[in-house]
Amino acid sequence: MQEISIEEIASKLYELDVKVYNATGSKMGKVFPAGKELSVKKMVKLLNSDKRHFIKRETTLISNMIRTIKDPKMEAECREELNKLCELLEDINPPKVLPDSFVGNIAELKNLFGSGNHRIICIGREYGSGGHEIGYKLSQKLGLSYYDNDIIRMACEHLGKEFNDSDSSDSRKSNLFDKGRFRFNKFPGNDELFFAQSDMIEKLALKEDAIFMGRCADVVLEHAGIPRISIFIRAPFEDRVKHEMQCTGIERDEAVNLVRHMDKTRKSYYNYYTGGHWGHSENYDMCINTACYGIDGTVDILENMYKLFD
Repeated sequence: MQEISIEEIASKLYELDVKVYNATGSKMGKVFPAGKELSVKKMVKLLNSDKRHFIKRETTLISNMIRTIKDPKMEAECREELNKLCELLEDINPPKVLPDSFVGNIAELKNLFGSGNHRIICIGREYGSGGHEIGYKLSQKLGLSYYDNDIIRMACEHLGKEFNDSDSSDSRKSNLFDKGRFRFNKFPGNDELFFAQSDMIEKLALKEDAIFMGRCADVVLEHAGIPRISIFIRAPFEDRVKHEMQCTGIERDEAVNLVRHMDKTRKSYYNYYTGGHWGHSENYDMCINTACYGIDGTVDILENMYKLFD
């Protein structure tokens, strides 16, 4: 490809903008509304200072206008010209991959569970979003052990305590995480149970490939330095209410109250024991809306993500 200066590219881009504007017959205005001399001067300055954002913004606007050209031949001609200009722009200023870029390295993903680490998936979920069904089906597909409330039962047995459903939640709000290992046996009641179940989660994660449902397992394993994939499953409130009604046969008012109560309980429990924010996307590797994909569709998506680590 012949060498071409930034000034020449800017000039050609301006001329293409005029050509596209005339071809559309639009009254919306050109991308570069000033005269050629001023527009080219401005483009050159922008190309020299903030090329990536400028290229993306201006060429996208021209591309959108090209789509409105009614003459197929003219549309194809303008499209070809724009593509060539974009290639020239990339030649003189290749896209930069910064150290803090969002461009991932699949090789790093593949090494996540290297060095003898077991494959662990932690799933958080809104109530009524189908989290239990998804976690169980995913474990069957992937051949992983699946742990839900049985973690609490195991912890209760370890403490010589009778299992009670109330042991699985807590509405207090503070942070009991120590930066080192958990200060086991220094907290009474449910706090003692939490640290017992956390110890169970850590031991199981070191022993086998597994899926952990809830129990703050994502943060427990993070503090233990154990690699894991963290997922949050959600769905719109009304969809979750309907799902609960279908699964249990309860009336709408009862389902509404139950979904609200359980969400509040899970949020309080997670925030209290982790100092984090339950359901906030930045805490997870993936957040997924089951109302969009259904139970089986969500399982398929998570299975495909899991295979990235093969």
